[in-house]
Amino acid sequence: MIDDGPAFKFLLHRSVKRFDLDLAAWPWPPDRGGNDWGSYWQVRFEDTIFRVGLGVRKLIEAAKLSIEVQARPIDVMFAPLRDNLVPNSQNSHRVNEYYETEAMRPEKIPVLALCHAVVHSHILVPRFSVSGSTGLRLQDFFLASDRGRKRGVYLVSWETIVRELVTPVVMDNVISIRIWSTLDGEELRIPASTDRPAEEHIEFYKDISTGNANAVEKFLIKWRQSHGLSPEVTL
Repeated sequence: MIDDGPAFKFLLHRSVKRFDLDLAAWPWPPDRGGNDWGSYWQVRFEDTIFRVGLGVRKLIEAAKLSIEVQARPIDVMFAPLRDNLVPNSQNSHRVNEYYETEAMRPEKIPVLALCHAVVHSHILVPRFSVSGSTGLRLQDFFLASDRGRKRGVYLVSWETIVRELVTPVVMDNVISIRIWSTLDGEELRIPASTDRPAEEHIEFYKDISTGNANAVEKFLIKWRQSHGLSPEVTL
């Protein structure tokens, strides 16, 4: 990444803002904008959320996003798998059929893991609200990665994405970078928004430096325990 980070973060914020502005300006009733308005906004949503997920992943890989923001908790809801039946690519949109959405519980996941789930998403189903007073709005979306769909599905508020993920990423300011050499000789850069990052965050970051699934799961277990959650990984 050539840019030092702020300009790239600004572009992520602009893509989300443009999505919200275009959605708010959509004709009322929605079908005045076309009979396939639902399909159009499904594609627009996927384009926007993938820009965010991939963009944050790129910032992380380039050491342009602080470990404090990477580990920031995001409030979500979680519904477990129903009857051990896992949806495939043909029926992944039938969320209520495969997951116990009537028994959802509050959960928290870190920014890093949420963006990882978006990039590797198998289930990505937006829910729009339609009202004569507020027009067309994105309310929330269901999310599950290819691995995570075998455990359950998340319900993520769009307002939460903007407030707890996009805004902190845009406002983030990396002021220090620690450099380690891994056992295999690779350079590990740990960006932080303070001169003295918490050792907890450093250890979490070192856990996922290998980039394999076991390391990510180890990171999530320790992260969940540090936030008073059960060690069971739901992502």
